[in-house]
Amino acid sequence: MKILLLHNFYRFRGGEDRYVKILEDLLLEKGHQVVQFFSDSRNITEYSLIRKAIIPFQLIHSSAQRKRLRELIRKEKPDLAIVHNLFPLFSQSLLAVLKESGVPVIKRLENYKFLCLNGLFLRNNFQVCESCKQGNFLHGVLHRCYQQGFFSSLGIALPEYLHRRRKTALTHADHFLATSNFVKSKFTEAGFPAHKISVSPNFLDFEPLAQPGEPGQYAVYLGRLSAEKGLMTMLEGLRQLPDLPVKILGEGPLLDEMKAFVHTHHIDNVSFEGFIDGTLKRDILAGAMFLIFPSECYESFGYTVIESYACGTPVIASDIGGARELVPEGETGYLFTPGDPQDFKRQVLRIMADPHQLMQMRRNALERAGRLYTRTIGYRSLKSLFEQLTGK
Repeated sequence: MKILLLHNFYRFRGGEDRYVKILEDLLLEKGHQVVQFFSDSRNITEYSLIRKAIIPFQLIHSSAQRKRLRELIRKEKPDLAIVHNLFPLFSQSLLAVLKESGVPVIKRLENYKFLCLNGLFLRNNFQVCESCKQGNFLHGVLHRCYQQGFFSSLGIALPEYLHRRRKTALTHADHFLATSNFVKSKFTEAGFPAHKISVSPNFLDFEPLAQPGEPGQYAVYLGRLSAEKGLMTMLEGLRQLPDLPVKILGEGPLLDEMKAFVHTHHIDNVSFEGFIDGTLKRDILAGAMFLIFPSECYESFGYTVIESYACGTPVIASDIGGARELVPEGETGYLFTPGDPQDFKRQVLRIMADPHQLMQMRRNALERAGRLYTRTIGYRSLKSLFEQLTGK
């Protein structure tokens, strides 16, 4: 089967970008042909001011992108398309091109785009907000929810509003894949039909360890360094836990602010390791006492959580969004109140207090990874959907 993957990579790489690569590798491994239709937000920094200014209009209808996609379809004749992130260099109108060309379309729901200007359900004051969910994006404009700017928010709100009114995604996508039941619930609340949405969690690109090792004496944060991830709450809590070393693995726009906070408050137990991947990352995870997942927005999934499980490492996560599904309380970790450094501290002390319980959590984490998040399990559900949509 020939499968077209369509994705706009983010400026700061995250779980969605990683999943696209993992999926591509898996499809090739299973004997499928893969056709790429990609764009990259990192290229925007090289655009002229005029080219940057027309991005909102291209989100409504991009003739150039539509033409390029039509030509690719004519040349490659894909059997199926899996559409990931479209924002900000692709338009929802590309879904119409696929549909008109007779290509079945699966749209991954990996964030809350279509429902929220910034895709996070989070205002600039870090308060969860669902005001735009039903399609009135004026709230997002007034609160400057995209890049904290009125005009930038307005530029995104117009195309989102028009496509919502036209039901572009609903009309032209044959099926939606949500990363969690929580994500599915938010889209069904917004009027997306439940029968067109399946839950398909992300899956691993490596096999879980055979057995857990002994926990080390440090904790890990792994992921993008941005404000909605709850990192300042984590650092505030770590001020009160001077004997717990924490390795921060990742990069992002909050890095300088985090380093300044650590320096100002003399937090000597935090180290910034930068972006680390592959075997070294997994070794660090496997040797950690636990992973910290402090996000203060509605995370759609949390790829780093299942990576941690596959290394036999439990998780302390904020009790919000999809994390509730990923971290069964007391089995593979603990949940804390989002934005509450005191509750974060309590859960850290709780997991450190009982070595026997910690080892059981490590065994539970590995069992959960092997039962729910391997490539074999992930492909099984995808293959069934492929056959349903294509008849092949």
